[in-house]
Amino acid sequence: MGVAQFLRDLGRGLLNVVYPPRCLGCGARPQSVRLPLCPQCLQSLGRAPEMGVAARLDRLPVGGGVFDGALALWVFDKGGTLQAVQHALKYQNRPRYGVPLGRLMGTAFADRYPAPDGVVPVPLHRTRRLERGYNQSAPLAEGAAEALGCPDCPGLLTRPHPTRSQTGLSRAERWQNVRDSFSADPAAAEGRWLLVDDVLTTGSTAVAAGQTLADAGADALYLMTLGLARQ
Repeated sequence: MGVAQFLRDLGRGLLNVVYPPRCLGCGARPQSVRLPLCPQCLQSLGRAPEMGVAARLDRLPVGGGVFDGALALWVFDKGGTLQAVQHALKYQNRPRYGVPLGRLMGTAFADRYPAPDGVVPVPLHRTRRLERGYNQSAPLAEGAAEALGCPDCPGLLTRPHPTRSQTGLSRAERWQNVRDSFSADPAAAEGRWLLVDDVLTTGSTAVAAGQTLADAGADALYLMTLGLARQ
């Protein structure tokens, strides 16, 4: 461990003593200092139905044929506990929440499908990543890979073309916005990959990313997201 990492961990530890972390759902003590939910709030989250994920993807032009399987861990409600977690992870500089959440995603995936050859986070364009400081899907993928015992492959898929924010766009507009925005490394050929993202809304981003891996020659593709937005 480097000196800088040691000092960061030491500082975080001291902050946890002075300002103990609180559950983002109810304000109680969380299950761990890294997982931002207490056991009760964690248990209260509604599991997302697999058929609901499939139905969401089937509404897109090529959605139904891209993935060999697709899951979301929980239902995502506006103003709900999961939104508080996702906003902290994505917008409030809390990437450390991603790894333990990703482990839960990987465990749920393993209950349904065999382990893939690697886990691939949905990437951000470099401009968006620099603005935010990190890609919120990357620690989710890291945690999922740990749980599945397979490599984390953040370089397998890139996003060389900038796009508008998907917020406020219709399903058709979202698809047009992202359909040609990704690029796959040649190593994506002949592999079984699990694509990981935070929230599945219309599915446009996930399908565009998955289609890019499929076009590169992937043998099989799966999708796992932290949440499925209620519509």
